[in-house]
Amino acid sequence: MLRRKNQNVYLLILIVFTRFLLADTTDVFNRVNEISETIKKQYCPDKRTSVWTVRPQLINNQYVLNGETDNKAARGELYQQIDVSFPPDIKFEKNIRLLPDDVMNGIIFAVPKNSIAILRRRPSVTAEMVSQSLQGLPLDILKHERGFYLVRTDDGYLGWVSDDRVHEGDKTFKEDWASAPQVVYIDLEGMVYSKASQKSQPVSDVVMGNRFRLIEQTRKWTKVGYPDGRDGYIPSKSLEKLDDYLNRPLDFIKVIKTAKSLNGRPYMWGAASPKQLDCSGLTQLVFRQHGYLLQRDASMQVFEGAAVDTTNFPENLKPGDLIFFSPYPDRITHVGLYMGDYEFIHSSGRVRIDSFNPQDLHYNNYRRHSIRAVRRISK
Repeated sequence: MLRRKNQNVYLLILIVFTRFLLADTTDVFNRVNEISETIKKQYCPDKRTSVWTVRPQLINNQYVLNGETDNKAARGELYQQIDVSFPPDIKFEKNIRLLPDDVMNGIIFAVPKNSIAILRRRPSVTAEMVSQSLQGLPLDILKHERGFYLVRTDDGYLGWVSDDRVHEGDKTFKEDWASAPQVVYIDLEGMVYSKASQKSQPVSDVVMGNRFRLIEQTRKWTKVGYPDGRDGYIPSKSLEKLDDYLNRPLDFIKVIKTAKSLNGRPYMWGAASPKQLDCSGLTQLVFRQHGYLLQRDASMQVFEGAAVDTTNFPENLKPGDLIFFSPYPDRITHVGLYMGDYEFIHSSGRVRIDSFNPQDLHYNNYRRHSIRAVRRISK
């Protein structure tokens, strides 16, 4: 009887202690999460462009911080605030991985080796496409998982690309690729040939914006090199040296001409190449072709350039202005390019030209009544 009473007392003590421990641990976790959220908002506010994951855990009576980030300053700030926010008897094992330094063993750079590289939301071929990159454009590798690299594109966007679609390397490879003489394909699309003849075997397709190493150039043909060591020939008239391409003036007559050349191309969510485009993929591709790199999404592009007064719309607009739309007052869902004379070009179902003038056959009443902002881009 006495033994049973003692057992009940011990059980009661254990229950009380466990509840106390759980309550105390919950308070610690809540405080860590508050600190983490504050730092995230300051340093890594947008998951499309930054990585921030912090998971407090209690393992064998030891508090542990697991997670990862690509922002060294944010990790340092987290560690500092954790140290000053808890009494000396509460200590943490700090295991927040810094990407890519702590995981990639120096393999930090990649270049797409096909005309188009698909970026996905997760490391899986069944995951949603969130964006695309083009052959020869730089990609910073953050980590590797299940046959995919998490990469940052040259516009700052994050996505997962299959590791067999890129050529990867270390800091030396990055420097060599960046310093090598390069040319950019400026026509909409075409072929790269194995010899200086259109009757020769194709090496691959090529689309507007693809970049290659410059090997040898003549008046008619240019020998180019791929990131993975292949080579081929492209008509010289279809290429421009990279330095000249990057320093093109932002001529809005030419910007609109490029946009119109894409008319009728099919819409695809997440696409940003001449073959298929979503709305912001169209505006980004067109501006990229004329020396200005817009951010990836419409909700990001709306913060670029200068605001244009929409009073007496479209009186204050100029050709080349970006028009932003949404059925909601607090977020942007669509973007188009103003062409002048009430017309605008955008990717909606397909790349198409619509009008804000009710008298025009291609008047778009829905877009006319969902305008939220207009921005003017300048270099």
